[in-house]
Amino acid sequence: MSFLKSFLGALTLTVASSTVLAFPVNLDTVNGQWENVSGGQDVSGEGTNQIRWGTAHKQSGYGFTANGDLPIAINDSTPFVLGEFTHYNYAIPSGTAIDSVDLDVYAEFSAGAGSKVTGPFTFKFSHDETLNNAPVQSCDLICWFVKVVFGKDKSTTSYTGPVDDIVRVTFDESLTSEFVLDSKAYSLDLLGFEGNASELTTPEHEKTSVNLLASLSVREVPEPGTLALLSLGLLGLGLARRRSA
Repeated sequence: MSFLKSFLGALTLTVASSTVLAFPVNLDTVNGQWENVSGGQDVSGEGTNQIRWGTAHKQSGYGFTANGDLPIAINDSTPFVLGEFTHYNYAIPSGTAIDSVDLDVYAEFSAGAGSKVTGPFTFKFSHDETLNNAPVQSCDLICWFVKVVFGKDKSTTSYTGPVDDIVRVTFDESLTSEFVLDSKAYSLDLLGFEGNASELTTPEHEKTSVNLLASLSVREVPEPGTLALLSLGLLGLGLARRRSA
């Protein structure tokens, strides 16, 4: 009985130790492309890493650039950078902006002699192209003269000022992100924008860039021989308990 317990304990320790040895894993390449756009006019770039929209000379849009430091070694479940997201915000006519679009990310991992291309891992972006209706005060020369001489403010207010656009990122956690590499099952978890944020804003005529983060977790996929030994050990433990009863 004590031998069986020791055997099972050693086997469990072997599996646990193997899981620890699952790292480091190398992230070798990352590619991203925009898909499944909803809404918008004059949309271009679907299926590439740059997408644009809007019936204007300078279009608004999104871009994705892979992590420039690749390849990198992933040593544990600490978050790492997949790449950089950029939002380009320009003044475009009302009703010509997109409502949402997906970013499909493909990543190539390697460990030991094995390599695996995985994906797509999908970030879902919703877009709020806000109306440029912020209050703007104006005062012409006569207005200024009246204000200086008589102390009366005759400035006028129009609602045509720029308003920051809003981008939100989500992901479907029900989609599988698991892959097997060197007899171990890894799961890629999408975390969103750097700084634990799921939303960003961009002023008119500017751009905002932020890193997209992910983390990697692992579980052991036992070899057939290990599974057989574990089954025999559990069977022996069951028989020993039955005899002692």
